[in-house]
Amino acid sequence: MNSSSHDRGIITLAYGHTRFIEQARSLAHSLQLHAPQLPRTLITDSKNPKILRQFTEVIPYRPEYGSGVRQKLFLDRYSPYVQTLFIDSDCLVLGNLDAFWSTFAGQCFGVPGYRYLQKGSTDPYLDVDHVLESLHVTKLPKFNGGTYYFTRSPEASDFFATARNMLDNWRALRLCEFRRDGPGDESLYSLAMAVHHIDPTSMGAGGMWTPVGYKGPLLLDALKGTCSFEKEGMKLTPEIIHFPGEYVYSFAYARERAKLRARIEGEKTPMSTLAASFVRSALWQCSRRSSGLSELARKSVRAYRAVRSA
Repeated sequence: MNSSSHDRGIITLAYGHTRFIEQARSLAHSLQLHAPQLPRTLITDSKNPKILRQFTEVIPYRPEYGSGVRQKLFLDRYSPYVQTLFIDSDCLVLGNLDAFWSTFAGQCFGVPGYRYLQKGSTDPYLDVDHVLESLHVTKLPKFNGGTYYFTRSPEASDFFATARNMLDNWRALRLCEFRRDGPGDESLYSLAMAVHHIDPTSMGAGGMWTPVGYKGPLLLDALKGTCSFEKEGMKLTPEIIHFPGEYVYSFAYARERAKLRARIEGEKTPMSTLAASFVRSALWQCSRRSSGLSELARKSVRAYRAVRSA
């Protein structure tokens, strides 16, 4: 299928370490199951045919765009679509995504969310008061960057140019480093949204949510396309669930990825692999409740990664 014949499509980024590319594979499985009508493009440096064949189109990763999440500042230059929904590789899709296209219709750039940072607010990734004063704005959107919608338009091009200009001036703006590699995409896009008067768009209990800070059980069935959990006093039922950072160690994520691979590719995940995922998840769940166990969990994860990389 040639993506150039489609006005709408999905893109995701996955390059470098195998774990990121495998996450994109799982995202593709969920898209194939729940949104097969949408073309999906992978931006990658991987040559693994088993992964590449899960996507409609593959675009080579361009290292000149920078390391880490800097790549997400160039989504407009990567996308082959008129209307694009970027989905982070550590997400799973649980529906046909029609709600995203209708929610963001008429916008040049959009992100699910409803919160703002205002004078006196604190944030781990930026000096809020300094940014507000520097940009002459009164509030900054606050959101998770698991999904971004944008169009191929002059307005979107101006927006992305502003975000990249913020990247060039991040130290003067007193933005903080994300994973020791410059500022995160969320901070930069927040600033650009404030300058261009673009608000985050609430999608209610649906849309895209992360389980960060959830309470109680996380109910997830990627094959049936169902998910629910409690967070911020609400019962959420996301159509896209994002497992950022340490939340990739949730056993629900590992379990559902295994089920998707079996359904789409016919490959069963070894029980030993699932057992190891369960142990890592148990350590991680303990770390959410104890600072001492949190340090133990981090050391265990680092040791596991070192062994896998050796």
